[in-house]
Amino acid sequence: MGYLKEFRFKLISFLILVFLFEGILREASALTTEEEKKLGKQILLEMQGKMVMVRDLTIQKMIERVGYSIVDQVGPTPFEFKFFIINASDPNAFAIPGGYIFITTGLIALAENEQEIAAVLGHEISHVTARHVSQMIERAKRLNIASMVAILAAMVAGGGGAGSQAAATMAMATAEALTLKYTREMEVDADQNGLQVLIKAGYDPNGIITFLNKMIRMSLALAPKVPSYLSTHPAIEERLSLLENLLQITQRPSGPYRTIPYFKRVQIKAFVEEREPHVAVTHFQSFIDANPKDLDGYYGLGLAYRKMGRLDKSIEALQQAVSLAPHDLDLLRERGIGHFLSGKLDLAMEDLETVRSKGQPGAGQDDDLTTLYYLGRTYQERGELSKALPLFLRVKQEAPFFIDVYFNMASCYNRMDRKGLSHFYFGKYFKLKGDQKNATLHFGKAIEALPKGSPEWEEARSEMKELAPKK
Repeated sequence: MGYLKEFRFKLISFLILVFLFEGILREASALTTEEEKKLGKQILLEMQGKMVMVRDLTIQKMIERVGYSIVDQVGPTPFEFKFFIINASDPNAFAIPGGYIFITTGLIALAENEQEIAAVLGHEISHVTARHVSQMIERAKRLNIASMVAILAAMVAGGGGAGSQAAATMAMATAEALTLKYTREMEVDADQNGLQVLIKAGYDPNGIITFLNKMIRMSLALAPKVPSYLSTHPAIEERLSLLENLLQITQRPSGPYRTIPYFKRVQIKAFVEEREPHVAVTHFQSFIDANPKDLDGYYGLGLAYRKMGRLDKSIEALQQAVSLAPHDLDLLRERGIGHFLSGKLDLAMEDLETVRSKGQPGAGQDDDLTTLYYLGRTYQERGELSKALPLFLRVKQEAPFFIDVYFNMASCYNRMDRKGLSHFYFGKYFKLKGDQKNATLHFGKAIEALPKGSPEWEEARSEMKELAPKK
């Protein structure tokens, strides 16, 4: 995950520039919570334009379900936590200022169960509540200015030659070594606090033990390369020993622990997201070859073929699975999505309405949003906009960071000749994509077309202020 390391360096550089140009950089002065939240929003905008975020509602809602169950146990906090999934194969998780927490598809696919996911999220949540992120930025603003100057000097002096390249590389290494790691004290603090909220939330605290052991085994297998998680979360052996001792003296329930029945299929989706389609096809075909009745094998194979663009093969795999388990609503939903993408709207409607009418989908209540979204898209393609819009509005309400739904809503309003709302939702769409130029353009047009004083008009004005270049 080299691009993540490179991005973290660029992110630190971006933070320093924000501090310098906005006057936040002050001698011996820590960030206030309001400054941290403001900075977090700016960083999030930057990240959304630079990193590949996962848009799958099933994965997103599962992570939110686990994350918010832990947040509920931390007590009063000034931060409004948000969770995001990055499409990257290396297992990692990190927090940025303001309560924004990121986890990679690689970590989701690697985890043995939801207890390990909960352990990682509990650890990151504890970093945020203890203000470790802002403390790390305090170190960064003291140390990284020298690194930035070294890089700029190398660029000016060397014009890209070997000497300037070496200087820039050294500066980047120095920056990462000094500023992109939590201290051992921070890690121990987050481990201890994370363990307590994990237990309160009803998860098995052994999840953190099994996960850290997994990271140690991975580091040995990849040596001398260091897994990206360990590059930002140091002293893992020491932490593991302390946690094992702490668990021996900590009062905790013996179970049953909180579980997510559809976790395995979320993992399958995460695996398909991060891998090249042909790799995923080979992977899941091997399961079917070993067991021709492996439903999860067909499920993954169908998703992999869809990503490859082979919708015929995708539907064929899912149809085979449905013939084995006709009441498995996950399989019906994915087959319905395949029919929609193939332009077979009547078949898509039949499958998706069946899943919707059955109540709780096979992948749990959270995944109902996936059904509603594609049902909305099916109605939209059929020109039944009055049926599509309420479904999109429900998805937007439950998943406000789901980018695609804003594009669909904007398109519906445009076809209904409601230009103000169309521009407003196009503005939201481009903002979440990290395209500030087009977001500003559409919010400006929305302000011109919307009724003055309406909620959307007020929000468009607020968005324009947030997107305006900082003086």
